[in-house]
Amino acid sequence: MPLRFARQLPHTALLGVWSIEESHEWFSERLQLTSDEIQEVTQLAERSRLDWMATRYLIHLFTGSARRVAGTKDVFGRPFHPGTDYHLSLSHTRGYAAAILSPVATGIDIQCWDHRMHRVAHKFVNEEEQAWIEGPDRDAFEHVLWGAKESLYKAHGRRQLNFLTNLHCEAFQYDPYGGQTEAFISLPSGLIRIFDLYYLPTTETMLVYVVEKAG
Repeated sequence: MPLRFARQLPHTALLGVWSIEESHEWFSERLQLTSDEIQEVTQLAERSRLDWMATRYLIHLFTGSARRVAGTKDVFGRPFHPGTDYHLSLSHTRGYAAAILSPVATGIDIQCWDHRMHRVAHKFVNEEEQAWIEGPDRDAFEHVLWGAKESLYKAHGRRQLNFLTNLHCEAFQYDPYGGQTEAFISLPSGLIRIFDLYYLPTTETMLVYVVEKAG
């Protein structure tokens, strides 16, 4: 069972990463998909089906229940776990799936390292962030920032956020073993939502997740 890791976070959130080696059949036997889920999965490409199943299996493990309760989505397409007040966020990349379940707003992103990240960095790294990511760790910073903006977008759960003007990351010193900083969402209304941001690099992936600060 390739559960890469699972941990309880200080915010009482649950975090897990799965290394996907199983077949569709392996997941199907354990998930017992609903008719709506089967319809959704059959419309996905083969690789995406495995990713989808792995994230749902992670959430099932989080519940600790013998019988799985199927997840669903809100009107904005954000997944949530029925019957609880917990916030749910999912992510996947080539061969990996990640999930986080939290009592407060949360978002997660996992990505494989991609040397082409710098080609699109201008779309999500704003001028203030550009000033402190220069140097030998620039590529790593860009991967953290991309994951941070994706995670913030998911945590807010609404569309029409601009990655340059609405989503921000505080300066930090990059640590190849993982680290944390703060990130925030500045909404057009003037409201600011502040999050703890964590990143965890491995040789294959960069995992980033955010959890909203209390009060």
